[in-house]
Amino acid sequence: MEGARPKNFFAGAAIVWRHQRLLWLVYAANLLLAFVGTRGAVARTGEILNHSLVAERLVHGFDLGAYGELALHPSLPFSASRPMMLYSSILFALFMLFATGGVLAAYYEDRRVTAGNFFQACGEHFWRFLRLMVGFAIALIPVGILIRLAGILYRRVGRQSISPFAAVHIVEVAAVIILLLMMCLRLWFDMAQVIAVAEGETKMRRALKSSARLLRHDFGSLFWLYLRISLLGWAGFWFGLHTWMEHVRPEAIGRALLVSQAMIVFWLATRLWQRASEALWYREHLPELLAPAPLVPPSPVEQVPSELQPV
Repeated sequence: MEGARPKNFFAGAAIVWRHQRLLWLVYAANLLLAFVGTRGAVARTGEILNHSLVAERLVHGFDLGAYGELALHPSLPFSASRPMMLYSSILFALFMLFATGGVLAAYYEDRRVTAGNFFQACGEHFWRFLRLMVGFAIALIPVGILIRLAGILYRRVGRQSISPFAAVHIVEVAAVIILLLMMCLRLWFDMAQVIAVAEGETKMRRALKSSARLLRHDFGSLFWLYLRISLLGWAGFWFGLHTWMEHVRPEAIGRALLVSQAMIVFWLATRLWQRASEALWYREHLPELLAPAPLVPPSPVEQVPSELQPV
């Protein structure tokens, strides 16, 4: 097949823009759960800083010593709120798992989707995608083993090597390999979700097999499409972080809030952009995928003269 068609890259962004209500739905869910998860930490931190001189060192700049002093406060404002933060993160992951079916259906069909159709697609694919998530967690086990082996190798080289750069280079190489492996696994399961929605597939093992076969034949096309959007997302996030740190004064809370929320919206948009581009890529390549393989004519067989044929 041909490489990644350039229009898939831009058309995916156009689909996200046309269905931007889905982006704002995801952002609203993220904002609500983040508010619930951090509310306790904000209240406890406020009670401490309202009667402490440390507040001045944090409002007009970021003082690492002041932050460490706040974290070690006897009331433990951060540690006490970790369970609620963890629960909020889990709830957001479940929400995204639930919403993915409706999001992919809207992107694949690329037409106005009513709330009823959206939530119907969400409920129809939730348990299927939950099984895929379990499979994804199992697929991450070798990655975890690789990370542990890289840590062991780093410590061993650090003890034996005279130069500290050898161990650092090992970490850099291992990080690149693990990152690429994680992206490949995510793309594999992403396309399995697209196939499940597009084909109405109920057997997730069959969807994973179809996705693996698809990646085996068109890995370069799909990965390049996925990688470009990822690079754009990382670049945008770095630009927002640089703006926040270098051009926003610590006491400008409103501007800091605006920049931070813009970073979150952009990050969510790039993820939805990936899903829209994947759905569009599959829809445009579907005729090629369904086309029957060309028949190879049988090679002519020389006829043996009848007088030479055995009796």
